[in-house]
Amino acid sequence: MKKKIMIIIVIVLLLCLLGFSLFLFFYNNLERKLKNIGYTNEEVAIILNKVPHESYNEVLNLGYNKSLINILSAKNYLDSNFDLYLNYYMKNKDEDINNIITIMNYNADLINLPASDLLANLVQEKYYINDKVTRYLDYGNSQNVDAKKVIAIVNSNADLGFYNSIYESNLNDNNLILVNKFYALKNDYVPSDLITLSGQYNRAFNNKMRKEAADSFMNMVDAAKLDNIILYNVSAYRDYAYQENLYNIYIKKDGKDEADKYSARPGHSEHQTGLSLDINNISDDFENSDEAVWLQNNAYKYGFILRFPKGKEDITGYKYEPWHYRYVGIEAAKVIYDDDITLEEYYAYYIENTSN
Repeated sequence: MKKKIMIIIVIVLLLCLLGFSLFLFFYNNLERKLKNIGYTNEEVAIILNKVPHESYNEVLNLGYNKSLINILSAKNYLDSNFDLYLNYYMKNKDEDINNIITIMNYNADLINLPASDLLANLVQEKYYINDKVTRYLDYGNSQNVDAKKVIAIVNSNADLGFYNSIYESNLNDNNLILVNKFYALKNDYVPSDLITLSGQYNRAFNNKMRKEAADSFMNMVDAAKLDNIILYNVSAYRDYAYQENLYNIYIKKDGKDEADKYSARPGHSEHQTGLSLDINNISDDFENSDEAVWLQNNAYKYGFILRFPKGKEDITGYKYEPWHYRYVGIEAAKVIYDDDITLEEYYAYYIENTSN
Protein backbone atom coordinates (compact mmCIF):
# COMPACT_ATOMS: atom_id res chain seq x y z
CA MET A 1 0.00 0.00 0.00
CA LYS A 2 2.78 2.39 0.93
CA LYS A 3 4.58 1.48 -2.28
CA LYS A 4 1.52 2.44 -4.37
CA ILE A 5 1.22 5.78 -2.57
CA MET A 6 4.88 6.52 -3.22
CA ILE A 7 4.45 5.70 -6.92
CA ILE A 8 1.47 8.07 -7.17
CA ILE A 9 3.42 10.84 -5.45
CA VAL A 10 6.35 10.38 -7.81
CA ILE A 11 4.06 10.46 -10.85
CA VAL A 12 2.39 13.66 -9.62
CA LEU A 13 5.76 15.30 -9.03
CA LEU A 14 6.97 14.27 -12.46
CA LEU A 15 3.85 15.70 -14.08
CA CYS A 16 4.30 18.96 -12.16
CA LEU A 17 7.92 19.12 -13.21
CA LEU A 18 6.97 18.46 -16.82
CA GLY A 19 4.30 21.14 -16.73
CA PHE A 20 6.70 23.63 -15.19
CA SER A 21 9.32 22.78 -17.79
CA LEU A 22 6.82 23.30 -20.62
CA PHE A 23 5.78 26.62 -19.08
CA LEU A 24 9.40 27.79 -18.90
CA PHE A 25 9.96 26.69 -22.48
CA PHE A 26 6.88 28.52 -23.70
CA TYR A 27 7.68 31.57 -21.60
CA ASN A 28 11.30 31.78 -22.76
CA ASN A 29 10.23 31.11 -26.35
CA LEU A 30 7.62 33.91 -26.17
CA GLU A 31 10.11 36.28 -24.57
CA ARG A 32 12.58 35.54 -27.37
CA LYS A 33 9.97 36.09 -30.07
CA LEU A 34 8.92 39.42 -28.54
CA LYS A 35 12.51 40.62 -28.45
CA ASN A 36 13.04 39.46 -32.03
CA ILE A 37 10.23 41.71 -33.28
CA GLY A 38 11.69 44.73 -31.51
CA TYR A 39 10.39 44.93 -27.95
CA THR A 40 12.88 45.95 -25.25
CA ASN A 41 13.37 43.96 -22.06
CA GLU A 42 11.18 46.46 -20.19
CA GLU A 43 8.45 46.28 -22.81
CA VAL A 44 8.57 42.47 -22.82
CA ALA A 45 8.11 42.50 -19.05
CA ILE A 46 5.03 44.75 -19.41
CA ILE A 47 3.50 42.48 -22.06
CA LEU A 48 4.10 39.29 -20.08
CA ASN A 49 2.69 40.90 -16.94
CA LYS A 50 -0.43 42.49 -18.41
CA VAL A 51 -1.53 40.63 -21.53
CA PRO A 52 -3.83 37.64 -20.89
CA HIS A 53 -2.18 34.35 -21.92
CA GLU A 54 -4.85 33.60 -24.51
CA SER A 55 -4.00 36.85 -26.31
CA TYR A 56 -0.25 36.30 -26.75
CA ASN A 57 -0.63 35.22 -30.39
CA GLU A 58 -2.52 38.44 -31.17
CA VAL A 59 0.41 40.41 -29.83
CA LEU A 60 2.90 38.44 -31.91
CA ASN A 61 0.77 38.82 -35.05
CA LEU A 62 0.57 42.56 -34.45
CA GLY A 63 4.35 42.90 -34.70
CA TYR A 64 6.18 45.67 -32.89
CA ASN A 65 3.74 48.39 -31.93
CA LYS A 66 4.54 51.13 -29.46
CA SER A 67 0.82 51.87 -29.05
CA LEU A 68 0.41 48.41 -27.52
CA ILE A 69 2.77 49.40 -24.73
CA ASN A 70 0.88 52.67 -24.30
CA ILE A 71 -2.36 50.71 -23.95
CA LEU A 72 -0.85 48.37 -21.37
CA SER A 73 0.64 51.32 -19.45
CA ALA A 74 -2.53 53.43 -19.42
CA LYS A 75 -3.82 54.43 -16.00
CA ASN A 76 -7.21 52.73 -16.26
CA TYR A 77 -6.10 49.62 -18.17
CA LEU A 78 -7.99 46.43 -17.27
CA ASP A 79 -6.58 42.99 -18.17
CA SER A 80 -10.08 41.68 -18.87
CA ASN A 81 -10.63 44.33 -21.56
CA PHE A 82 -7.40 43.78 -23.48
CA ASP A 83 -9.04 42.33 -26.58
CA LEU A 84 -11.57 45.19 -26.62
CA TYR A 85 -8.80 47.78 -26.42
CA LEU A 86 -6.86 46.08 -29.20
CA ASN A 87 -9.88 45.75 -31.50
CA TYR A 88 -10.95 49.34 -30.87
CA TYR A 89 -7.41 50.57 -31.39
CA MET A 90 -7.24 48.80 -34.77
CA LYS A 91 -10.34 50.79 -35.81
CA ASN A 92 -8.95 54.07 -34.40
CA LYS A 93 -5.17 53.97 -34.80
CA ASP A 94 -4.75 57.74 -34.78
CA GLU A 95 -6.86 58.35 -31.69
CA ASP A 96 -5.57 59.10 -28.18
CA ILE A 97 -4.98 55.83 -26.32
CA ASN A 98 -6.60 57.21 -23.16
CA ASN A 99 -9.82 57.83 -25.10
CA ILE A 100 -9.79 54.23 -26.33
CA ILE A 101 -9.34 52.96 -22.78
CA THR A 102 -12.04 55.26 -21.36
CA ILE A 103 -14.64 54.43 -24.01
CA MET A 104 -14.16 50.65 -23.91
CA ASN A 105 -14.13 50.64 -20.11
CA TYR A 106 -17.55 52.25 -20.18
CA ASN A 107 -19.32 50.07 -22.73
CA ALA A 108 -18.10 47.52 -25.29
CA ASP A 109 -21.19 48.29 -27.42
CA LEU A 110 -19.52 51.56 -28.45
CA ILE A 111 -16.83 49.71 -30.40
CA ASN A 112 -18.38 50.58 -33.78
CA LEU A 113 -18.43 54.32 -33.05
CA PRO A 114 -15.33 56.37 -33.90
CA ALA A 115 -13.21 57.20 -30.87
CA SER A 116 -12.97 60.91 -30.06
CA ASP A 117 -12.40 63.38 -27.25
CA LEU A 118 -16.12 64.12 -27.30
CA LEU A 119 -17.20 60.49 -26.88
CA ALA A 120 -14.64 59.91 -24.14
CA ASN A 121 -15.85 63.00 -22.29
CA LEU A 122 -19.51 62.06 -22.75
CA VAL A 123 -19.23 58.61 -21.16
CA GLN A 124 -17.61 60.13 -18.08
CA GLU A 125 -20.54 62.46 -17.39
CA LYS A 126 -22.93 61.41 -14.62
CA TYR A 127 -26.10 61.87 -16.68
CA TYR A 128 -24.86 60.09 -19.82
CA ILE A 129 -27.48 57.71 -21.28
CA ASN A 130 -26.08 55.16 -23.70
CA ASP A 131 -29.25 54.98 -25.82
CA LYS A 132 -28.84 58.67 -26.67
CA VAL A 133 -25.19 58.48 -27.74
CA THR A 134 -25.88 59.08 -31.45
CA ARG A 135 -27.85 62.23 -30.66
CA TYR A 136 -25.12 63.37 -28.26
CA LEU A 137 -22.51 63.02 -30.99
CA ASP A 138 -24.66 64.67 -33.65
CA TYR A 139 -25.37 67.64 -31.41
CA GLY A 140 -21.88 67.85 -29.90
CA ASN A 141 -20.15 67.76 -33.28
CA SER A 142 -22.34 70.59 -34.56
CA GLN A 143 -22.14 72.85 -31.50
CA ASN A 144 -19.24 74.42 -29.66
CA VAL A 145 -20.28 73.26 -26.17
CA ASP A 146 -18.82 70.88 -23.60
CA ALA A 147 -19.97 67.31 -22.96
CA LYS A 148 -22.03 68.27 -19.91
CA LYS A 149 -24.04 70.78 -21.92
CA VAL A 150 -24.48 68.31 -24.79
CA ILE A 151 -26.01 65.77 -22.41
CA ALA A 152 -28.24 68.36 -20.75
CA ILE A 153 -29.60 69.56 -24.10
CA VAL A 154 -30.19 66.11 -25.56
CA ASN A 155 -31.63 64.61 -22.37
CA SER A 156 -34.13 67.46 -22.24
CA ASN A 157 -34.98 66.90 -25.96
CA ALA A 158 -34.06 70.52 -26.69
CA ASP A 159 -31.93 69.33 -29.63
CA LEU A 160 -35.19 68.33 -31.36
CA GLY A 161 -36.62 71.85 -31.24
CA PHE A 162 -39.32 72.99 -28.81
CA TYR A 163 -42.87 71.86 -29.62
CA ASN A 164 -41.64 69.84 -32.62
CA SER A 165 -42.37 66.47 -30.99
CA ILE A 166 -45.26 66.21 -28.52
CA TYR A 167 -45.90 63.29 -26.16
CA GLU A 168 -48.65 62.71 -23.65
CA SER A 169 -47.54 63.30 -20.06
CA ASN A 170 -47.49 60.12 -17.99
CA LEU A 171 -49.95 60.60 -15.13
CA ASN A 172 -48.48 57.54 -13.38
CA ASP A 173 -45.36 59.59 -12.65
CA ASN A 174 -47.39 61.34 -9.94
CA ASN A 175 -45.26 64.10 -8.36
CA LEU A 176 -42.65 63.72 -11.08
CA ILE A 177 -45.04 64.11 -14.00
CA LEU A 178 -43.30 66.03 -16.77
CA VAL A 179 -45.17 68.82 -18.50
CA ASN A 180 -43.17 71.07 -20.79
CA LYS A 181 -42.71 71.91 -24.48
CA PHE A 182 -42.54 68.21 -25.36
CA TYR A 183 -44.99 66.65 -22.87
CA ALA A 184 -48.61 67.78 -22.59
CA LEU A 185 -51.74 67.13 -20.55
CA LYS A 186 -55.14 66.55 -22.12
CA ASN A 187 -57.58 69.44 -22.08
CA ASP A 188 -59.88 67.66 -19.62
CA TYR A 189 -57.20 66.73 -17.09
CA VAL A 190 -57.94 67.90 -13.54
CA PRO A 191 -56.08 66.51 -10.52
CA SER A 192 -58.39 64.55 -8.25
CA ASP A 193 -56.92 65.71 -4.93
CA LEU A 194 -56.85 69.49 -5.19
CA ILE A 195 -57.23 71.40 -1.93
CA THR A 196 -57.50 75.12 -1.29
CA LEU A 197 -54.71 77.31 0.04
CA SER A 198 -56.14 79.99 2.33
CA GLY A 199 -55.24 82.45 5.05
CA GLN A 200 -51.56 83.37 5.30
CA TYR A 201 -50.67 80.87 2.54
CA ASN A 202 -52.57 82.57 -0.27
CA ARG A 203 -53.24 85.95 -1.88
CA ALA A 204 -54.75 84.92 -5.21
CA PHE A 205 -57.76 83.53 -7.06
CA ASN A 206 -55.82 80.49 -8.39
CA ASN A 207 -55.40 79.00 -4.95
CA LYS A 208 -55.57 75.22 -5.32
CA MET A 209 -52.82 72.57 -5.26
CA ARG A 210 -52.67 68.84 -5.01
CA LYS A 211 -52.83 67.82 -1.37
CA GLU A 212 -49.26 66.59 -0.86
CA ALA A 213 -47.84 69.63 -2.62
CA ALA A 214 -50.13 71.99 -0.68
CA ASP A 215 -49.19 70.44 2.67
CA SER A 216 -45.50 70.74 1.82
CA PHE A 217 -45.93 74.34 0.70
CA MET A 218 -47.66 75.26 3.95
CA ASN A 219 -44.87 73.57 5.92
CA MET A 220 -42.35 75.58 3.95
CA VAL A 221 -44.22 78.83 4.58
CA ASP A 222 -44.31 78.08 8.31
CA ALA A 223 -40.57 77.34 8.37
CA ALA A 224 -39.75 80.50 6.42
CA LYS A 225 -41.77 82.57 8.86
CA LEU A 226 -39.45 81.44 11.67
CA ASP A 227 -36.65 83.09 9.66
CA ASN A 228 -38.73 86.26 9.26
CA ILE A 229 -39.47 85.38 5.63
CA ILE A 230 -43.08 85.76 4.46
CA LEU A 231 -44.15 83.53 1.56
CA TYR A 232 -47.54 83.09 -0.10
CA ASN A 233 -49.12 81.82 -3.29
CA VAL A 234 -50.06 84.21 -6.09
CA SER A 235 -50.97 81.63 -8.76
CA ALA A 236 -51.23 77.86 -8.34
CA TYR A 237 -53.53 75.46 -10.24
CA ARG A 238 -54.84 76.64 -13.61
CA ASP A 239 -57.06 74.52 -15.82
CA TYR A 240 -56.59 74.10 -19.58
CA ALA A 241 -59.14 76.77 -20.52
CA TYR A 242 -57.59 79.35 -18.19
CA GLN A 243 -54.13 78.75 -19.67
CA GLU A 244 -55.50 78.89 -23.21
CA ASN A 245 -57.02 82.30 -22.55
CA LEU A 246 -53.86 83.56 -20.83
CA TYR A 247 -51.60 82.36 -23.65
CA ASN A 248 -53.78 84.02 -26.28
CA ILE A 249 -53.64 87.31 -24.39
CA TYR A 250 -49.84 87.15 -24.43
CA ILE A 251 -49.80 86.38 -28.16
CA LYS A 252 -51.91 89.46 -28.87
CA LYS A 253 -49.63 91.52 -26.65
CA ASP A 254 -46.16 90.33 -27.75
CA GLY A 255 -46.58 87.92 -30.67
CA LYS A 256 -46.34 84.13 -30.61
CA ASP A 257 -42.55 83.79 -30.70
CA GLU A 258 -42.09 86.14 -27.77
CA ALA A 259 -45.02 84.68 -25.81
CA ASP A 260 -43.51 81.19 -26.10
CA LYS A 261 -40.46 82.38 -24.17
CA TYR A 262 -42.43 83.05 -21.00
CA SER A 263 -45.86 81.46 -21.32
CA ALA A 264 -46.85 77.82 -21.85
CA ARG A 265 -49.24 76.79 -24.57
CA PRO A 266 -52.48 75.23 -23.27
CA GLY A 267 -51.86 71.65 -22.11
CA HIS A 268 -48.16 72.40 -21.67
CA SER A 269 -48.44 74.41 -18.46
CA GLU A 270 -47.16 72.92 -15.22
CA HIS A 271 -49.84 74.85 -13.39
CA GLN A 272 -52.39 72.36 -14.76
CA THR A 273 -50.65 69.59 -12.75
CA GLY A 274 -51.59 71.20 -9.44
CA LEU A 275 -47.93 70.84 -8.42
CA SER A 276 -46.64 74.29 -9.37
CA LEU A 277 -47.18 77.77 -8.04
CA ASP A 278 -45.88 81.29 -8.36
CA ILE A 279 -44.69 82.75 -5.08
CA ASN A 280 -45.02 86.34 -3.81
CA ASN A 281 -44.17 88.43 -6.88
CA ILE A 282 -44.28 87.59 -10.60
CA SER A 283 -41.54 90.03 -11.47
CA ASP A 284 -37.84 89.91 -12.31
CA ASP A 285 -37.34 92.20 -9.30
CA PHE A 286 -38.18 89.26 -7.05
CA GLU A 287 -34.81 87.65 -7.85
CA ASN A 288 -32.75 89.61 -5.32
CA SER A 289 -35.31 89.75 -2.56
CA ASP A 290 -34.70 88.05 0.78
CA GLU A 291 -37.65 85.78 0.03
CA ALA A 292 -36.20 84.62 -3.30
CA VAL A 293 -32.79 83.97 -1.74
CA TRP A 294 -34.38 81.97 1.06
CA LEU A 295 -36.33 79.87 -1.44
CA GLN A 296 -33.23 79.16 -3.53
CA ASN A 297 -31.42 77.89 -0.44
CA ASN A 298 -34.25 76.05 1.31
CA ALA A 299 -37.12 75.08 -0.99
CA TYR A 300 -35.59 71.70 -1.85
CA LYS A 301 -35.85 70.67 1.81
CA TYR A 302 -39.63 70.71 1.38
CA GLY A 303 -39.67 69.02 -2.03
CA PHE A 304 -39.79 72.14 -4.22
CA ILE A 305 -37.45 73.13 -7.04
CA LEU A 306 -36.88 76.40 -8.87
CA ARG A 307 -38.43 75.21 -12.12
CA PHE A 308 -36.94 77.64 -14.64
CA PRO A 309 -33.45 78.59 -13.40
CA LYS A 310 -31.17 81.27 -14.79
CA GLY A 311 -28.75 79.95 -17.39
CA LYS A 312 -30.97 76.96 -18.21
CA GLU A 313 -33.23 78.66 -20.72
CA ASP A 314 -31.94 76.51 -23.59
CA ILE A 315 -32.90 73.41 -21.59
CA THR A 316 -36.30 74.38 -20.14
CA GLY A 317 -37.38 76.56 -23.05
CA TYR A 318 -38.46 79.37 -20.72
CA LYS A 319 -36.93 82.57 -19.44
CA TYR A 320 -35.68 82.62 -15.86
CA GLU A 321 -38.57 82.81 -13.39
CA PRO A 322 -37.36 83.28 -9.80
CA TRP A 323 -40.94 83.08 -8.53
CA HIS A 324 -42.01 79.77 -10.14
CA TYR A 325 -41.59 76.66 -7.96
CA ARG A 326 -42.59 73.08 -8.62
CA TYR A 327 -43.21 70.25 -6.15
CA VAL A 328 -41.36 67.00 -6.98
CA GLY A 329 -40.89 65.46 -3.53
CA ILE A 330 -37.93 65.77 -1.18
CA GLU A 331 -35.80 62.98 -2.67
CA ALA A 332 -35.91 64.29 -6.24
CA ALA A 333 -35.65 67.92 -5.13
CA LYS A 334 -32.40 67.24 -3.28
CA VAL A 335 -30.81 65.57 -6.31
CA ILE A 336 -31.90 68.40 -8.58
CA TYR A 337 -30.60 70.98 -6.10
CA ASP A 338 -27.30 69.22 -5.34
CA ASP A 339 -26.47 68.51 -8.99
CA ASP A 340 -27.79 71.83 -10.31
CA ILE A 341 -29.95 70.20 -12.97
CA THR A 342 -33.46 70.75 -14.29
CA LEU A 343 -36.50 68.53 -13.98
CA GLU A 344 -36.05 67.63 -17.67
CA GLU A 345 -32.58 66.23 -16.96
CA TYR A 346 -33.72 64.40 -13.83
CA TYR A 347 -36.70 62.90 -15.63
CA ALA A 348 -34.65 61.65 -18.59
CA TYR A 349 -32.10 59.91 -16.38
CA TYR A 350 -34.04 58.68 -13.36
CA ILE A 351 -37.49 58.05 -14.87
CA GLU A 352 -37.29 57.37 -18.60
CA ASN A 353 -33.85 55.77 -18.52
CA THR A 354 -34.71 53.34 -15.71
CA SER A 355 -38.00 52.30 -17.30
CA ASN A 356 -36.45 51.34 -20.66
